[in-house]
Amino acid sequence: MSSAAWQRATLPLLILGVLETAPRHGYGVSAALVGVGLQPIKGAQLYPALVKLENDGAIVAEWEQSESGPARKVYQLTDSGRAELARLREEWREFTAAAAALGATSAR
Repeated sequence: MSSAAWQRATLPLLILGVLETAPRHGYGVSAALVGVGLQPIKGAQLYPALVKLENDGAIVAEWEQSESGPARKVYQLTDSGRAELARLREEWREFTAAAAALGATSAR
């Protein structure tokens, strides 16, 4: 599986992790992911994921006026989103530990 495929599979975890540090608009979320070395996320993947997280109550969005262009939505983590982020992180730790254990045993 390519790193881009892993990103798509873990996109909710990644988005919530970015929003844990500060509220951001969609481009800011994408830029933060690229800033840590991940591949750019296309809008066709990012915005549906943001809408789903918003519908699930994990994030809220507010329109912010821009001095140089149109208003944009700024997304912020909710308390429910913090709980979901903790749950997803724990699932990810369990998955990576199991995958690492398989990798360690297959090298013998």
